[in-house]
Amino acid sequence: MIEKNISNSHLKKKAQSKLALSISFFGLILTSTGYLYNSKGVIFLFYIFNFVFFYNLIIYFFLKKLYLKTNHYK
Repeated sequence: MIEKNISNSHLKKKAQSKLALSISFFGLILTSTGYLYNSKGVIFLFYIFNFVFFYNLIIYFFLKKLYLKTNHYK
């Protein structure tokens, strides 16, 4: 029972991480046009979304690696 709850919790975290990664990637694409229009505000947002995207990418890969390790021993 506890193992099932842990597995469900991990899958929920992985799904949330994938959603956050998608949203931050969408924001990154939208704000990348700041360089075309030379807008300092949009360029600043681009750097923020860039940081958030890579942060979420690292979390997603750690969750994926942890999930593969836990399923390997079952």
